[in-house]
Parts: sequence; C-alpha cells; structure tokens
Amino acid sequence: MASFIEFLQGNPLYIVGLFFLIIFFIVSLLKKAIKLLVIALILFIGYSYYLNDIFDEYQSSNEGFGLLESKAEELVDKVKDTLDQ
Repeated sequence: MASFIEFLQGNPLYIVGLFFLIIFFIVSLLKKAIKLLVIALILFIGYSYYLNDIFDEYQSSNEGFGLLESKAEELVDKVKDTLDQ
C-alpha cells in the first residue's frame, strides 16, 4: 500500500485520473439510485390507483347491497301485512 501511495505522489496525473474515476463511480451510483426511486414511485402511484379503484367498486357494491336490503325489508313487511289480514 505504501508503494502505491508513493507511486501516486510521484505521478500526479494518476491522482487526477483516480479522482475522475471515483467521481464517475459516485455519479453512476446516484443515477442508479434515482432510477430505482423513480421506479418505486411509479409502482407506488400505480398501486395507490389500483387500491382506490378497488375501494370505489367495494363502496358501490355496498350501496347496491343496501338497496337490496331495503327492498327485501319492504317485501317482508308486505308479506307480514298480507299474512296478518
């Protein structure tokens, strides 16, 4: 390791090259991290849209069941009235 450091101290162009390699490596890692974040954000938005759509369908089906329940209660009341007469 000491010989490598002495080699770099003797050749400053290698230090500049190593510096640029490190910078390019860091930039490439940042680009990959940003791509990963964008993909995760797109997946999250898609999943949220899917859940919202499923919830809307669930609510509309519950409203339909409520209407069906009220009609059934009316029918039961009419049958009770008819049987009571």
